[in-house]
Amino acid sequence: MNTLIIGGTSGLGLELAKDMQISGDDVYVTGRRKLDEPSLHYESFDLSAPDLPQRLNDFITKMPEITTLVYAAGYFQEGSVTDLTEKQIEEMIDVGGRGLIYAVQAVLAKQGKLRELITITSTSQWTPRKLEPIYNFAKAGAAHFSNAMAEDGRIAKVLVAGPAGMDTAFWEGTDHDVSSMLDPAWVAGEVMKLRGDDYRYRFAKIMREPARVEIVETRA
Repeated sequence: MNTLIIGGTSGLGLELAKDMQISGDDVYVTGRRKLDEPSLHYESFDLSAPDLPQRLNDFITKMPEITTLVYAAGYFQEGSVTDLTEKQIEEMIDVGGRGLIYAVQAVLAKQGKLRELITITSTSQWTPRKLEPIYNFAKAGAAHFSNAMAEDGRIAKVLVAGPAGMDTAFWEGTDHDVSSMLDPAWVAGEVMKLRGDDYRYRFAKIMREPARVEIVETRA
């Protein structure tokens, strides 16, 4: 089986790539960071560059049939809606939302079906934060889009996983204390468990202090 992880070159995306490769999948990962993992197929891809829909379509058209699509792209952004520039707002929407939409569109246009969609969000999906309005928008939108795709009929299984803060490169260049944040390898293991059951849609929160998983909704 072929897994494509968009945003798979660091953090949780990379840990999921490793776990899925160990489980027997042929794993393809995209991202902006150079990846040195011989067991994974790497493709440099910038979600914030121009012509995103066409570039995603061209990329996915060249791939073998995808059985699992994981969308784990994201980065830290802080600032009120008036502090952020148009470029900053558009880039967050591209990476957090439009990339997911056009990736799913391209896969379904090519294949007509998808066995599994896994969308990684954040606690910002449901927790409003004064200095994360665009990130809130992107994560909530990605979650609800994925929920809707579970009703589309062409995607057999959808998992939306919203983890709390993890000790990853996400926080590089900030003064956030990562000492109590989740281990991305542990989070990846919990996502692997969550995807193992038989369902059409599932939404789970992966929380910290204490580290735990809360399954919010499952639809058969």
